[in-house]
Amino acid sequence: MPHIILETTSDVVENQDIVDILEVLVAKLSSFESISPASIKAYHSLRHTWQIGEGGPHGFIHCEVAILSGRPEKLVQTITDGMYQALIQAFERSHQSGEAGITLELRQMEKATYRK
Repeated sequence: MPHIILETTSDVVENQDIVDILEVLVAKLSSFESISPASIKAYHSLRHTWQIGEGGPHGFIHCEVAILSGRPEKLVQTITDGMYQALIQAFERSHQSGEAGITLELRQMEKATYRK
């Protein structure tokens, strides 16, 4: 714990750099207080089949960051904002071209229901 779950569609140009991107995201998450670098798990799923609504970008980049609950709200917001900025920078070409929508969700997992 925590987890970084990255999903991209197969048309995203930065997919060739996905190992480096995961390293960047792990380093960024490691930089926040109360996050133990040794406990971070990051992984990627490539989507070959997807559908986007009419008028939307061709593909997508979605990152879910899952952390244990109990942190102050300000820290949670700081982590969310920092991870989103790192994601935007990592996928700068797709972001600038508008070819892929970029989203991030920070999810807090309840300590009472998470086991490791």
